[in-house]
Amino acid sequence: MKNRFVLLIVALFISPVILAQHYSFEKAPLWVKSVELPRKSDVSKNDVSLGYYLTLYDCQVNLENNEVYNREVRNVFSYSGITNASQLMVSYDTSYQKLKIHHLYVWRKGQKIDRTSSLNFRKMNNEYYLNQGLYLGKIIEYDILDDIRKDDMIDFAYTLVGNNPIFENEKYLFIPFESTNYIDLYTFRAVFPKDKEYTYKCMDCDSLNCTDTIVDGYRQIAIDTKNLKAVNYENSMPTWIIPYKYFSLTSFKSWSDVNKWAQNVFALSKEPNLDVVFKEIFTGTETTEEKINKIINYVQDDIRYMGVESGIGSIKPFAPEEVATRRYGDCKDKSLLLVSLLKQVGVAKAYPALVNTYMRSEVAKFYPSNQVFNHCIATFVYNDSTYWVDPTITLQGGDFRNMYHDDYGKALVIGMPSDSLQSMIPSRVPTEVDIVEELTAKSFTEPATLKITASRIGSEADERRVLLENYAANDLSKMVMDDLKSIYPTVNKASDMEVADDIDKNNIAVTYSYTVDGFWKDGDESEDGSAKGYWIFRFEPLSLYPCFGMFASEERKFDLALTYPQNFKYHVIFHLPKDVLISDDYKSFESKAFFYDEKIEQLSSKSFQVDYTFRVKTKVISPGEYKEVYDQKTKIMKGLPIVLYFLKN
Repeated sequence: MKNRFVLLIVALFISPVILAQHYSFEKAPLWVKSVELPRKSDVSKNDVSLGYYLTLYDCQVNLENNEVYNREVRNVFSYSGITNASQLMVSYDTSYQKLKIHHLYVWRKGQKIDRTSSLNFRKMNNEYYLNQGLYLGKIIEYDILDDIRKDDMIDFAYTLVGNNPIFENEKYLFIPFESTNYIDLYTFRAVFPKDKEYTYKCMDCDSLNCTDTIVDGYRQIAIDTKNLKAVNYENSMPTWIIPYKYFSLTSFKSWSDVNKWAQNVFALSKEPNLDVVFKEIFTGTETTEEKINKIINYVQDDIRYMGVESGIGSIKPFAPEEVATRRYGDCKDKSLLLVSLLKQVGVAKAYPALVNTYMRSEVAKFYPSNQVFNHCIATFVYNDSTYWVDPTITLQGGDFRNMYHDDYGKALVIGMPSDSLQSMIPSRVPTEVDIVEELTAKSFTEPATLKITASRIGSEADERRVLLENYAANDLSKMVMDDLKSIYPTVNKASDMEVADDIDKNNIAVTYSYTVDGFWKDGDESEDGSAKGYWIFRFEPLSLYPCFGMFASEERKFDLALTYPQNFKYHVIFHLPKDVLISDDYKSFESKAFFYDEKIEQLSSKSFQVDYTFRVKTKVISPGEYKEVYDQKTKIMKGLPIVLYFLKN
């Protein structure tokens, strides 16, 4: 679960208005401590994004009452900020939460205008992720404020009450202390009975004003900080980096306790009856290995991905029989179904496993909690070997022994209690893209033929198979044609795209055939006098360029994430109208980040071939290594184009 504190207006999928009211107007709870607005600000126009910044952000949490108080004071800095700041939105789950609105003030020229009674919230479905197969069941209270002007301050306060009952009164907080916009004053306060043995810390908070006191039998942790600059998110930062200070609290003592909670959540009241599934997918003659493969294929491909994430449904999986009957489920539903099916064919050691797709191995640095995971997969042991399967991936090739899985680093394997998270075994399945382009030009004035065959294995084959499933062949062919037009001005399809898919070996090859023209340049028409009397062709190895994508040569504070694993081979064969003499050549470059080599070889008097190999060697590079890698890639890029000259007579 990647926690990003972003005080921004987000795009929403808005469905028809919901008529039932789930909020009330009430005074702020008595336990809330009032905070005065700062009297001066150091903010400048250069600090502000969206045309407004926050004069105050105040968050107070009462863990005993399951209440979270929020007060946000937006300072409209420019005219663009009027639009962005004057829209109020609160998202929550009505199955267990209630919204209590306290006030809406507009501060104008030092005067407070009470606009609370004018609030007119519309209730909208917050189903932004519906197109990804997730129904969240949340609503948004939304209002567009009237009469907001430049230099106004919009002061809005509310409390959300309630906690998802699936968490069984266990507590967890993760409170960031920085935002993507400037904040004059950020205040946080947590209140809970002094006898509660919660574990908590403020990460990198030495520069903040922190107090920890006991008042009337309650522990009160208060943290405030002033003049907060916007967080600088660099390009391609690893998802597990948290670039801000934060406060964290948990009621769990160990990961073993979290595992016990998870076992209760995933526990089945009775042995599921899945005979109908076995009748559908088995013939009765399969070996255990063949049964395992068929079970994985069934759960991945025949049970579509769709999650009903409202209330306890966001955490507790549905029963395997129900998932099999309705033939859809989310990651936890599909994982529990997969595990149940495996156990019934004799794979006793099969378990759901919780992971964090963003934090990966770094999730182990969080305090133990049932709220730090965002994905569920499955793992099982067969013949003393451990396998990992993501049941939400579709159309995977190979069998379970060589099926690719993403390395999420650390996992909570439900049913195998341990005081630490378990390390996943990285996939050893090779993944590779191998592209062959063959250009045959019989004349300098007539169209040439271009044949492209792209072969993929491992995860690259899995991804391409899904792409082919979701897009029309003609559309994919047109995408390739559009890219080719940066080299060949005229591109026409010569024949339909051909696909050869060996799903058992997980090897897929796609072949495209085109006619191309207009790439020969007449040197007599060039302003360059040295080109006169020649036919000229400048070839750009287009398919290779994405491997060398880098950002500006800048100083970095954070690591740079690389596309790993990445193994790319690219072969270009030229058959030309006249004899050509090419000197065989080989060059290679290697750094901590990547390996690259390039080989040019004469094939015949009119033909030659260029072979490129690019391999990423690591997941990240440090800020200190970035400049060297950037310079090396830039040097390679400059030498990639091939220019051919042929005398016209």
